[in-house]
Amino acid sequence: MADEDLLTLCELQRTGDEVLDVISLSENQHSDILGWLLDPREGHGQGDQILRDLLAAASMKAASGVSGLDGRSTTARFFKEWPPSRIRTTGFGSAFYARELGMKASERVDLFVIDPQNKFILLVENKAGAEHTDAQLRQYRTSFGETVAANTHLREYDHVYVALDRDFESDENTSRPCADTWLHLGYDWLKTSANRALLHVARGNASAKLVVSYCNRQSEWASPETKRCIELAAALHQRHSLAIGTLVEASSGRIEKEWLKTKEPSTSLVFMLQNRSVVELLRETKGMASVKTELHARLPSIPLSNIQHARAWLSVCPSGWEQPDGGWWPLYMDVRFSESTTTKFNLRLVWNSAGVNDGSDAQDLRKKLIGVEPRFGSFGESQFRRVVISKELSLTELSRSIDELNVKLQDIAPII
Repeated sequence: MADEDLLTLCELQRTGDEVLDVISLSENQHSDILGWLLDPREGHGQGDQILRDLLAAASMKAASGVSGLDGRSTTARFFKEWPPSRIRTTGFGSAFYARELGMKASERVDLFVIDPQNKFILLVENKAGAEHTDAQLRQYRTSFGETVAANTHLREYDHVYVALDRDFESDENTSRPCADTWLHLGYDWLKTSANRALLHVARGNASAKLVVSYCNRQSEWASPETKRCIELAAALHQRHSLAIGTLVEASSGRIEKEWLKTKEPSTSLVFMLQNRSVVELLRETKGMASVKTELHARLPSIPLSNIQHARAWLSVCPSGWEQPDGGWWPLYMDVRFSESTTTKFNLRLVWNSAGVNDGSDAQDLRKKLIGVEPRFGSFGESQFRRVVISKELSLTELSRSIDELNVKLQDIAPII
């Protein structure tokens, strides 16, 4: 407890003026905040930019060839007419959101965004942890069709169906529920919104803090302060693994009850009660911090600086693929806990054209990757490609797979 990094982390983790630090949102509350974000006239100071971010991401997904949309569906036809270039140069200031639009509560989607100027209705079904089902999404379309039939002026509008899922991962989502008519998206598009809002906060727009806070929790985007907290937690795990392991295990129950019945509570118990958010962050980062330590021990050829992690993911930059300017890597191995347990892992190889300054170089690198993994040859128009290498790996199997991939990828590493 004398470590200065722990003292800094305690200070950074103090709850400030962000309400989302204090409460956990229900699914309805998620939809309320999402509606607030997408409404250009609300007080977040972002205008119609967040709505544009969603529409642009959806348009790119629809055009990628992996959405599963039937080209005859209303959603596919809409995005064919609305490419990102048109979206980024059109105003959506007349749009507004609604939670109800003439449908029964049990048969309506979470959110409607209506633009009377550009004549479209965006129907958003938002899941924060739960899964979409085929029957549910089909019922929503049927119910909305009945609403349109009863309100003839709605026929003038294009109808666009988007299913959001915070845990959405796959590029190849044709098997997702009602993928022929509903466009499935994750929350990655919020990263663009978060970066913009962060600039607004720096310019003194305090109302943008809620945008930053929400995006920080719903996507893999992290504010500089959050990144700093995770870096400090990782360093503490490295230096004091046994002490922090004991602290985290002891704090898993209702520790106030233990304090109540203990005549002379330990200093560690008092510390846990006084710094709940710090202990929670240490608990959340313990799993991947341990994996990072173990991988570094087993794979000494990969520098520690080439392994980055957060609460639930870990990324490994292959040897030779580091960026000279310290930017994010154009290629990396992505490690996640499997859905069934935190002792098994899924491994993906990720190509990110944004990590390369020159677009032609990015495509050249992708062509080289095809020799290592032929699946990089599909979906040639995409700028970001994830390929699943293996699932349900033990830590030993994960280490071996990363080592084998690192050798193959090192041979085709770009000359910097």
